[in-house]
Amino acid sequence: MSEFIDDEIEVYFAKKPGPPTSFIWRGMEYKVIEIKNMRRVLDFQKTWWQRRHRDYYIVKTDSGETFEIYFHRGPGKKYWVLYKRLRI
Repeated sequence: MSEFIDDEIEVYFAKKPGPPTSFIWRGMEYKVIEIKNMRRVLDFQKTWWQRRHRDYYIVKTDSGETFEIYFHRGPGKKYWVLYKRLRI
């Protein structure tokens, strides 16, 4: 079971490129203690200006919660989203 959130977040890294080490959501910082899964979704079915390439991460935080976040890196604005909170 999961809770759909879909909020844009600010993400921090120990070094770039690399996996996220923490993120800010609703004014609170969550430190990533474990990356449980990572997958990259590349969309080559659409024309280049309509493509949505995304890197999805399932992360466990210092609060004990597990979230799915993703980095949208298609054309235009690049941003991070807290997609959902997972009940594992």
